[in-house]
Amino acid sequence: MKLLIVFLLVTISCIQINDESFEKVMTDLENLEAYIREYRGENKNIYSPLTHLIVCYIRLGGYSTQEWAIAGGSIPEDLEPFIKAKDEERGTTAQATRTYRNMVMPNGDTVDFVHMFATMNGLEYSRSYSSDIAHLVGWGGDDEQLIEDIMDQEGDIESLMEYAKNNFFRKKGEFDEGDLIADLDAPILLDKKTDDNTFADLMRVYYNKVQSDEERVTQFVEFTFPSLIGESDKEKFRKEIYNIYNKDYYINVLECKAGIRNESFSCIFPGELVEKYKPHQKAAVYVVSDFFCENYKPSIPPEEEEEEKEKEKEEEKEKEKEKEKEKEKEKEKEKEKEKEKEKEDEKEKEDEKEKEKEGESEGEGSDSGSVDPDPTDGSQFLNNNLIYIIFLIGNILNLLY
Repeated sequence: MKLLIVFLLVTISCIQINDESFEKVMTDLENLEAYIREYRGENKNIYSPLTHLIVCYIRLGGYSTQEWAIAGGSIPEDLEPFIKAKDEERGTTAQATRTYRNMVMPNGDTVDFVHMFATMNGLEYSRSYSSDIAHLVGWGGDDEQLIEDIMDQEGDIESLMEYAKNNFFRKKGEFDEGDLIADLDAPILLDKKTDDNTFADLMRVYYNKVQSDEERVTQFVEFTFPSLIGESDKEKFRKEIYNIYNKDYYINVLECKAGIRNESFSCIFPGELVEKYKPHQKAAVYVVSDFFCENYKPSIPPEEEEEEKEKEKEEEKEKEKEKEKEKEKEKEKEKEKEKEKEKEDEKEKEDEKEKEKEGESEGEGSDSGSVDPDPTDGSQFLNNNLIYIIFLIGNILNLLY
């Protein structure tokens, strides 16, 4: 069975290549999922997960060999006619999801839609049956195809890397741009899929948000290569990804079938790498690992993220405390102002009272009938003495006569 699985990326049936707008594909995908939900509701004896039925149905539009049936499973025979009947009944084109090789994303780039769903099918099916073909059905299988693309060239690792980048990687062959994006996005989207959401909703959110290589590569690396989380050293990327690739049994078998490894028992037990292809293998793997390293922007590790959140909370609390202190200061200032105003008001009142008192005093001084005669007044003094003098003169005259 292991040997059969390795043909899955080699034997591919011809599929129609269409450049389709994002919303057209999303509408068809939405209808497809709705019809498959209806199908499961009407057939209680179908126990296959909803996600499996969707990804497997789409995968069969382009990857329908026996080897893929082993790697990705199958769907009930009556599901295809059910979808076709729904399309005819409701005037929809859900079946077209099987033909979209190049889906135009919101940012204008394209992704191999069927290839992406085939990768998701291989990933979800291998999880269900504990089969470790995750790298084979995605980036690893395409990287093996890149080795085949450069096998006819001679040179050292660096020159072969340049040849692969200039002529094949992200350009043409089995590891072009559409395949690369499909390999990167498939595990991320599959991980987010549940029975409570739809692929169309997930993809609308994802593709309207993820617009760059850095965004998708970062998610892919942290999901696929946890040992590289937070890493930025190119040599460590090369070493880790090469070891994963080179030790993968299913990829080894694929290499054996392509003549990159020595044959042993019809490649059931893959032999050693053919000496002249050793630089080709490293060149192809390094091209991919360098791309991952250059575009990986480490996100904050979970524990550091929690610490950061706690720090932010503490900072917010401190800010709130500062605001409260400022408010208290403002209140104190207002109180001081009120006290000052009260003092000023009191002073004004006291001044008014003083003025009133002064006014009353001046009024009393101007009333002559109510004031005692001043004994020091000159005219009164003169009158009193004159009487006394006259009295004395009278007495003297009496003595004389």
